[in-house]
Amino acid sequence: MPSIKTTVAAISFAGGLAAASLGFGAGLAIAQPPPCSIPQGEVPPPHAPPKPTQVWLGEPVVWTSGWGGRWGVCKNGQMLTLSSNIVTGGG
Repeated sequence: MPSIKTTVAAISFAGGLAAASLGFGAGLAIAQPPPCSIPQGEVPPPHAPPKPTQVWLGEPVVWTSGWGGRWGVCKNGQMLTLSSNIVTGGG
């Protein structure tokens, strides 16, 4: 005969699976890179860091003002950033 602890654990597990299948619980938050609206880039400000390289993954490295301003590559309509935010120094 199953114990009360085993029964409660099984019911809790089944309830958790049912809630997850219905979409309850924490959602997955993913930061999306800024869209690449200007594939040829923008004019970098005078205080911009030096350009890391001229070409990366076969694409030209360009400046974008998105996310505080940084160097990046326009790939498949998305900006892949290659430098830190010049305002905060963060990612």
